[in-house]
Amino acid sequence: MDSPEDDTGGPETRGGTLIRRANGVLPRVAIISSNFWPEQTGTSQTVSELAEFLSRAGVCVEVATSMPYYPQWAIWAPYRARLWFTEKKDDVTIHRSWHYVSPQPSTLTRLLHEVTLSLLSLPNMWHVLRRATDAYVVVPALGYAFTAMVLARMLGVRTVLVVKDIMPDAAVELGMLRSKAAIAMSRWIARKLYGWADEIHTLGEGMRRRIAKRVERPDKIHIVPDTIDGAELAPVPLADNEFRKRFAPDSKFAVLHTGNMGQKQDLSLLLRVARRLRSDPGIHFYVFGDGAVKDEFLRQRKEWGLDNVSHFPLQERWMLRHMLSGADVVLVSQLPEVVDIVVPSKLITALGAGAMVVAACAPLSETARLMRESRGGVWTPASDDLELARALQRIRGGEIDVQACRRNGREFAVRTFDRTAVYGPLSKGHLAHSRRPDAVRAPAGSYASRSVT
Repeated sequence: MDSPEDDTGGPETRGGTLIRRANGVLPRVAIISSNFWPEQTGTSQTVSELAEFLSRAGVCVEVATSMPYYPQWAIWAPYRARLWFTEKKDDVTIHRSWHYVSPQPSTLTRLLHEVTLSLLSLPNMWHVLRRATDAYVVVPALGYAFTAMVLARMLGVRTVLVVKDIMPDAAVELGMLRSKAAIAMSRWIARKLYGWADEIHTLGEGMRRRIAKRVERPDKIHIVPDTIDGAELAPVPLADNEFRKRFAPDSKFAVLHTGNMGQKQDLSLLLRVARRLRSDPGIHFYVFGDGAVKDEFLRQRKEWGLDNVSHFPLQERWMLRHMLSGADVVLVSQLPEVVDIVVPSKLITALGAGAMVVAACAPLSETARLMRESRGGVWTPASDDLELARALQRIRGGEIDVQACRRNGREFAVRTFDRTAVYGPLSKGHLAHSRRPDAVRAPAGSYASRSVT
């Protein structure tokens, strides 16, 4: 891919669309994220969607990231035994570096992961930042984001801090980070990131309020939610539904959980509900995914002899709409401590697919707020297996208008989280910025001031 300096100002075809360069300058954006495609869950999926959208809009996108490892917490086989690796997905160039990772994540192994990733990513970060006009730096990986932000400041690149999880708050409140020294250091890094960023994007109002307490200019914080493609998630009729054909016969009331199997998801709740309902052969629980608590989940399932719980690997992306629309219930569960530290992308995706959602979460959480606003399902208190079991029985017994919930949820998601509506202004901003005479970045190492569009 040609650099802007070599650009002649002619037209370029990008994904079948003719892109006309303005004044010979093709806008370049760097994305620095510890997780990216082909990982399928959480931050990986949503950041990849942003990169692909910007690229299709005519923005040159380069990514610095890790070797794929999530949610299995092990580097995927095709990427092992490499220190650095560059590949392309459509028109997005992806630069990867090796890092330590343990299948049993702890405070120490997570620290080693971030340190090795940050150090070995330095060449890739320099490469993607030195020609960029703007950079998206993604949190929750604080150390990785800090390294990227320092380099961006050295190179005079305008930065947008994308906060997917409030860190270290999420780790502290979930009991994943207990060391006072590590907490203090993490909070210092977070304050620096918030202060240095030219702009901050986060997912919801609760997250925005929490960040605003730590910055001098709250006006630079913007809510930019995760997004959906309504056509990609169009519900699939039962007669054509591959989830029903392959996994869940029509005779079963199918309760689905899909995605990351981590601590926040409180999957022990699903097992406790399954134990309560084990005498009913018509209800079956289907769990698709991997993650830090998978082994413990499977051990507990075996210990309790829960034949009404099945586990499968994550499925390919095309299968997702079949699963979400084909299940009788899609479960979104969170620990009680999860309030305003995250907005789960799986909830937005489930609503967009017309799923019948049951959300077990704290009443003041972002998840509960979305459930109230969308009217797309049923809320139950976090970690309350009795209330969740009762909700499932009410739905199965016809006491809930399931079709209305499915319709409400999908209409709300398409109206609120449409990808073009959310990301369109971002791409237009990059394209407009590239047309301005002051958009040409000062030489590497300069601290020249930059205009913010």
